[in-house]
Amino acid sequence: MSYLGIDCGSVSIKFALVTDGRLQEKIYLKNHGLIQTVKKGLGMLRTDGIRGVGVTGSGKEFVKSLVSADYIDSEIISHLTATVNRYPDVRTVLDIGGEDSKLMLVKDGALTCFQMNRDCGGGTGAMIEAIANRLEVRLEDVGEMALGSRNAVDLPGKCGIFCQSAVVSELNKGRPIPDILMGVCRALVANFLAVLAKGKILAGPIVFQGATAQNAALVRCFEEALNSPILVPQDCSFMGAIGIAELTGEVMGGSPTSFRGIETILKNDHLTEISRCADCENRCELLYLRSGDDTLGISGSRCGKYNN
Repeated sequence: MSYLGIDCGSVSIKFALVTDGRLQEKIYLKNHGLIQTVKKGLGMLRTDGIRGVGVTGSGKEFVKSLVSADYIDSEIISHLTATVNRYPDVRTVLDIGGEDSKLMLVKDGALTCFQMNRDCGGGTGAMIEAIANRLEVRLEDVGEMALGSRNAVDLPGKCGIFCQSAVVSELNKGRPIPDILMGVCRALVANFLAVLAKGKILAGPIVFQGATAQNAALVRCFEEALNSPILVPQDCSFMGAIGIAELTGEVMGGSPTSFRGIETILKNDHLTEISRCADCENRCELLYLRSGDDTLGISGSRCGKYNN
C-alpha cells in the first residue's frame, strides 16, 4: 500500500511516497505558492495508486482542503515518527528548517520535551542562504567550502541581519570566504543551542535532520559543540513528509481514502478569497479555497468554527 506525505513549509514543500514501509519516491520543491507548488509536485509523481494522503507543516490546513487529505498532524509528531522508526534508540533530535528550528528530546521512543523557534530566522537555513547569495556561493557548496577554513572567525548568530552585516565587514577586510562561512555555521549552531537547548541535557544518540543537515560543516560544528557524534538520515530533508505518510498508514488501517486523486486536482481551477469574520472579537482573517461553485475549505479560524 502506498501512502503520500506532504510537508508544507514556508520555504519548501516536500512529497514522500511510502510503499509498504519503504520510501518509494521523493520530491523537493521551493514553495512558490501552495496551490501551484502542490499541483506541480502531484504532477511529478509517477504513480496514481495512492491509498491515503497525510499533510503536515505550516500550510497543512489549507493543503488538506486542496487535496482532501485523510490525516493531518503537527511537524513535531511527523518528524519524531520518522526519526524513531529509523533510530529507535534516539534521545535527541535537532531540526533546522528554512525559517524555524526544532529541538526534540526523546526517551524510549516517546517525546519528553520539545522547543521550537519561529520568531526569528537568525538560526535557520534562511540565514545561510542569504549569506551564500551575498558571497555568490552556491548553497550546496557552503558546507564543503567552510570545511576548508584555516582560521576561526567570530560572528553574531542571534540576528540574521547583524550576521550579514558582520560578514560584509569581514569580507571587506579580505577575510577568506571559507573562514567566513565556517564562522556563519558556528554562529548558527551557537544560536540554536543558546535559544533551544538552554538548561537541557542533549543525550546521544543525536540525530540532525532538515535540509541544513546536508551541510557537512554544520554537522561538524554540532559535533564540536556537543562533543558527540551526530547521525544524519539519508533522506534528512524529507523526514516530516515521511513521518506523516507513515502516520497516515497507521491511522487509516486500510480504510478508504478521501483523496481527490491527482488527475482531478490537476484539471480543476482553484481560487482563494480572503475575508474577515465579524462573529466575535477575534475578527479572524479567513482564507476560502474554492473550485468552481464549491468551497473546498476555510482556514484561519482560531475558534475552530470552520474546521469542518
